[in-house]
Amino acid sequence: MSDDDTWSVEEAISNLKAAMNESNQTAADVFSSIDANDDGEINGPELYKGLLEHLGDALSPGQVSMIIKALDANDDNRIDLGELTAALEEEE
Repeated sequence: MSDDDTWSVEEAISNLKAAMNESNQTAADVFSSIDANDDGEINGPELYKGLLEHLGDALSPGQVSMIIKALDANDDNRIDLGELTAALEEEE
């Protein structure tokens, strides 16, 4: 898992922010495109697939869970729209 040393959650979030801005999407657009089963929450497999689609980055399970832990404000191991919006729309 040496790749994790050169990778950070902040990097993934800023890459996702950049992709969102380039495609003129809101955090809600990004959320609904990643929330494959439309249950209002993004789980690990959905996040993995969503980042692959949006960024072309295939992340390790460890990296995916690091992102979920970083964004998951209510500790349910999932990312809801509010949590994703807070991460993507905060000012640099």
